[in-house]
Amino acid sequence: MHESVREALMTRLLSLEETGFFDDENPVKLAQVLNSRNEGGIFVVDLSKALPQTRRIVVEYLLSKLSSLLRSGEVDPLFLLAEEAHLYLRETYWDDLITRMRHIGLFPIFVTNQPDSIPETVYRQADNIFLFNFTNELDLSYISRASKVDAETVKRIARMLPPRCCLVIGRVVNDLPMVVRVRELKLRAMGETRLLFKAAES
Repeated sequence: MHESVREALMTRLLSLEETGFFDDENPVKLAQVLNSRNEGGIFVVDLSKALPQTRRIVVEYLLSKLSSLLRSGEVDPLFLLAEEAHLYLRETYWDDLITRMRHIGLFPIFVTNQPDSIPETVYRQADNIFLFNFTNELDLSYISRASKVDAETVKRIARMLPPRCCLVIGRVVNDLPMVVRVRELKLRAMGETRLLFKAAES
């Protein structure tokens, strides 16, 4: 084996080891985890504190493994919620997988506050878009292209959305834009802004 190839392999193996995601002594099989709840459930992979490289490795591994498990029929079809999707959509091969997802039984839900960072392919494949509190002209222009309704209508409605409401466009509303009221969450939401002066007062 050539020295440069050996070095490249070692670098990649060390990167994998540093993620802490792989464990030889206590391995966890993804299929077992997903099949452990017959009546359904939620499984969370917390990447909030992961470095960008670690996040990319974990996301690519999960996408690849889920794709393989679904194709072989080892797990039932599932929803995949990608929160803060803009952090890893560009860095991974979602684009390649997005066109095949529904055929293998993987139904993604992307959550982002940076719509222009999501590839256009994703919007073209999207069945539905739920739009909360976007007033930026560039964001609205980007999102409105995915709607079958004219872009100006989408932009006008989105700009006038009152608090606790969202604009729904797509198949779920027969491609007619609809504004729906959203119930207040009784739980403490993560990702809230930490205020300096509020912390100083208490």
